[in-house]
Amino acid sequence: MPLTPEQRLSVVVDEDATLVLAGAGSGKTSVITAKAAYLVKAEIRKPSELLLLAFAKDAATEMSERIEAKCGVPVAARTFHALAYEIIGEVEGEKPPLAPTATDDKAFLSLIKEILRHLVANASDIAQTVIDWFAGFFDDFPTEWDFKTKHEWYAQIESRNLRTLQGETVNSFEELLIANWLFRNGIAYEYEPSYEHKLKKTGRRVYTPDFRLTESGVYIEHFGVRKKRGRDGVDELTTAPYVDRDEYLESMDWKRQVHAGHDTVLVETYSWEREEGRLLEALAKKLEPHVTLRPIPDIEIYDRVTEVGGP
Repeated sequence: MPLTPEQRLSVVVDEDATLVLAGAGSGKTSVITAKAAYLVKAEIRKPSELLLLAFAKDAATEMSERIEAKCGVPVAARTFHALAYEIIGEVEGEKPPLAPTATDDKAFLSLIKEILRHLVANASDIAQTVIDWFAGFFDDFPTEWDFKTKHEWYAQIESRNLRTLQGETVNSFEELLIANWLFRNGIAYEYEPSYEHKLKKTGRRVYTPDFRLTESGVYIEHFGVRKKRGRDGVDELTTAPYVDRDEYLESMDWKRQVHAGHDTVLVETYSWEREEGRLLEALAKKLEPHVTLRPIPDIEIYDRVTEVGGP
């Protein structure tokens, strides 16, 4: 491919420093090899006076081959690591052995885990950031309202592998936030347990509430509904585009009746609370009469994350 006018200009311009900004796939390597070949063929510089650097070894090799093909003179391109290694060898008289983390992916991952663990254990502000990241509190999760079909929504859920700090997978992003908040505050829970009372002849699937708090027996149901102001000025509940609104609202009422009929405590949360940015704050207030918060130390949470396949 011939160089564009802008690329040719960057090749022939002779300044102490030239900055070329270019996006991925726009021909940066082509420009660098062309400039090196131009400097050698025009006898502006000798090959030994050129230093060409690349991040990856294969890119450096490709660059060297392309320059020699253009000007007929070998000009070696190197990686940053190779250059640094050579400089150390010249200064110290010998080249040091490479650290295991430079060649062993498992050793490198282990080192990263150790560094993160040290930060979590010794820097409280960083610890909060790290744990919040693992808990998903920083993620801008999509919502059911962003998808037109149930298939698209569940494909998104499956691709994200929504695994909680406790280790189980959940069925929605908002359930993930709730589960991780419960775990971080030392509130033991079960996810989607079978309801403690046998329900006969309901014509429905076995009832499995979203959460059951094991100490207090309180159940939590998270309802995927939002509020919308109607023409009469009264708020009405809405569901995602692919959800049958009437059927969903009927199932909400049925669950309330089940708990009322069996005298079990039900705490409800809603998608509209997350939309307003206060889902966890509202949950904490609703649970206040029933539980005592016992926040788990950040280092214990981090260790738990690494056990269930975190960083």
